[in-house]
Amino acid sequence: MNRILGFKSLLFAVVLSLILPLHAQNRANLTARDYFNELIASGGLDGISKSHVCFQDDPKADGFFLFGESQYVRDRMLANGTFSKLPKASQELMKKDFLMVRGYPKGIPWTGEEFLEKDEASWVSDPRLLDNNTPVRIRFSVNSQTLRYKYAVELLNDDSTYRSEVASFGQCEELPGEVPEHVAD
Repeated sequence: MNRILGFKSLLFAVVLSLILPLHAQNRANLTARDYFNELIASGGLDGISKSHVCFQDDPKADGFFLFGESQYVRDRMLANGTFSKLPKASQELMKKDFLMVRGYPKGIPWTGEEFLEKDEASWVSDPRLLDNNTPVRIRFSVNSQTLRYKYAVELLNDDSTYRSEVASFGQCEELPGEVPEHVAD
């Protein structure tokens, strides 16, 4: 009997030693879409910027982002009666048009959202310093017909004029209404 248990334990250890590296290797190869689907399956998205999901063209990219326009949040709040409950300063802010972006590298959400203001045919962040000498800003452009996007970090000169950029490109999709929304505890 001990020999049978010993053999079964040995067999289990061998099978486990074969499966674990395969599982670890499979997790290392997850795509942005895999992480997005995993998030949806585990209970949904965390709220305010839920409108569109965007994936980079690079198949090796393992992050995605969501974006939503303030007008949709404002319209939803007006419809359900919560807009009037906001402080006056927040109401004034919500009357402006801006874009909310939340990234999910490997399915982990950014701590907060990036807020971008309308700038002709795109959306931009306020300038900030990348380091002591390099001002930058974020610029997001999306084609409303094809939902192709460009997300760029623009390097600026000291006078805030454009110098160069690093950009990624990809495709966005409108999120269906049945995508669950996770409510924070």
